[in-house]
Amino acid sequence: MTTTHQLMAAAFCLCGLWFLFHFDPVNSIICKKCNNTDANCNSGEVADAECEPSMPYCITSKIFRSDGRITATRSCSKASFVTCIKASQLAQVCAWTCKTDRCNNKDNDLA
Repeated sequence: MTTTHQLMAAAFCLCGLWFLFHFDPVNSIICKKCNNTDANCNSGEVADAECEPSMPYCITSKIFRSDGRITATRSCSKASFVTCIKASQLAQVCAWTCKTDRCNNKDNDLA
């Protein structure tokens, strides 16, 4: 009877080790998240949000209007990039990503 118990204990331990070695931990990034209707979005003083594992980057995008107004959005992103485009005669849009927790705050704004 002890041999059966020992075999079952060994099998249980092996299953546990197999699980640990085959378990893929999910590391989600934490980003600032807000949209252009949030008055604090430009300053980056907004709530943190955990991103989906398929979105491993934080993103900040800003619209620069010819009248001097700037509006920002902050969120999660699937891809890494830095870009600026002239959307019209009246506005330019810039967006950039980063890859560490809360990196899309005001301190890391490129523009």
